[in-house]
Amino acid sequence: MIHGNGSRVRSLRAWWPLVPLMAAACTAQLGSTQDPSGTGSRGGGAGGGGTGAPGQSAGTAAGGGSGANNASPTGTASTAQAGPLDPGRVTIRRLNRAEYDNTVHDLLGTAQTPGATTFPNDAPQLGFDNIGDLQTLSPVQFTLYQQAAEALAAEAMTVGSAERTQLVTCDLTTGAACAQTLITNFGLRAFRRPLTAAEVTTYVTLMSTAAGEGATTDEQFRTVLEAMLVSPNFLFRPEFDPTPTSATPHVLSPYETASRLSYMVYRSMPDQQLFAAAAAGTLAQPSDVQTQLKRMLADPKALFAQTFVAQWLGTSAVATQTFDATLFPAFNAKLASSMGLEVNDFFNEFLTKDEPVTQLLTANFSYIDSNLATLYGVAAPGGTGLVRTTFTTPQRGGGLLTMAGVLSVTSYPTRTSVVKRGAWVLSQLLCAPPPPPPANVPPFPTGMVSGTQKQILAQHRSDVVCAGCHDSMDNIGLAMENYDAVGAYRTQDNGVAVDASGMFTGAIAEPTGAVGPTFTGAVALAKAVAADSRFVSCVAQNALSYSLGRTLLLTGTTATDLPYVAQITTPPQTGSLGLSDVLMNVVANDTFRMRRGEP
Repeated sequence: MIHGNGSRVRSLRAWWPLVPLMAAACTAQLGSTQDPSGTGSRGGGAGGGGTGAPGQSAGTAAGGGSGANNASPTGTASTAQAGPLDPGRVTIRRLNRAEYDNTVHDLLGTAQTPGATTFPNDAPQLGFDNIGDLQTLSPVQFTLYQQAAEALAAEAMTVGSAERTQLVTCDLTTGAACAQTLITNFGLRAFRRPLTAAEVTTYVTLMSTAAGEGATTDEQFRTVLEAMLVSPNFLFRPEFDPTPTSATPHVLSPYETASRLSYMVYRSMPDQQLFAAAAAGTLAQPSDVQTQLKRMLADPKALFAQTFVAQWLGTSAVATQTFDATLFPAFNAKLASSMGLEVNDFFNEFLTKDEPVTQLLTANFSYIDSNLATLYGVAAPGGTGLVRTTFTTPQRGGGLLTMAGVLSVTSYPTRTSVVKRGAWVLSQLLCAPPPPPPANVPPFPTGMVSGTQKQILAQHRSDVVCAGCHDSMDNIGLAMENYDAVGAYRTQDNGVAVDASGMFTGAIAEPTGAVGPTFTGAVALAKAVAADSRFVSCVAQNALSYSLGRTLLLTGTTATDLPYVAQITTPPQTGSLGLSDVLMNVVANDTFRMRRGEP
């Protein structure tokens, strides 16, 4: 930086040894905090889906997937060992790109978006982009954090700016008392917890050192801002165990609970009401956390619906989809945007009105505009934007399964994909992903056959190596064949009448190995999936995994999350289990409110 009189003042990097930044605490208490087991920024859309290859365990077809898909290939999870419940531990999580941008916006009032414009992509590897176990931090990325911190701090301390007025609430030239006040206030918000006395002293010392180098008072505090913005306490979301080697569960601190809630719903730092609740000690009881969640979900800045659903279902990928313009001339950027918004608005109604989880697949209404109305062959609704519309035709009565957003991301640019659609239903709705394909399986020579997808796949299943998995996937995906690659209804495929009959077969059927329910068409398939005991559990698993920011332990002898999933899916005493009931149960659950150390 340049001092006001023209002399050069040492940069933050030169003073780095003076700022330990809690490195010892990170090593001793945070370095290993979990059993091995969409972007959502306000300036952009929801998070992107994963990019799994066909046959992978989660989101294979749609490019989606979830951190919850630890179920066995049959979809039946193992029974956890008897004994005390184990809430587990969450790996220290770095702010992803969207969380970083949202956080600096709320912290500093900036319009800068370094996360979206310069940081590496946080591509979800298990569907969700907030899974701590899968995050990395390279030297190059840390350099980008340093550059962003310098730019943000410089903007924040620009004389006469609204940002400076908000941050500097006393006269810096009056001495240490003002410095301590500003450091304490900013540190509370930047670190999402009160600073310790030692931390305050460290940053006051940093200002004194800068002063000795000739820095102005504004430059001194700007250096503190830079240091805090590259601190692990800002870049990460640490949760401390009082006894790091103890397996005894303990309740999170009020500020840690506030951060879990805030990044679950806002994808950003806690708001003032959460900070106030943490300071007052009114986040200790499950009902306290539920009260805050209800308030936050109704807040216009809530991002849970659009981010969670887009990453769980992979529907954010529709924004980057391309389709053959000759075969699908109706598809364009405006229609793609409407497809994504339809899924978001539909899901959000279930949150705000607590409609039954099963109706995600059986509702005969959705949110459409003129773009979607034309595609769906229904009358355009009045008004502007997407309007809640009840369908009077049977083709759109399957909730999520008959929405163009879902049907598009499970297709190829030139055709539908029975396999992708079947794998999507298994992975995303039943948490029963098909196993990966055997090694060295050659691609099916589609050019040697003609006819419908059903006829082509019948040839594919004649190979015993392929039949095992494809029996279950194909018999599900075929039921969706009345919808083309962009979701328009059709009765013929390649000039042949569509046969959309299917069934649950083989390992996917309940009971295992039996022939499950039969169905014809996506609406009947949706009803069969909604009636399957695994569907509600799968929704809960995904919601819990996203909210915690970790994969769940659901199989084998360490299936410690199974009891919590069972609690979360317990319906209320009256009525059926609603979607907001699931989220209320998530945040009131011990696995959300507690953690343990690692023996």
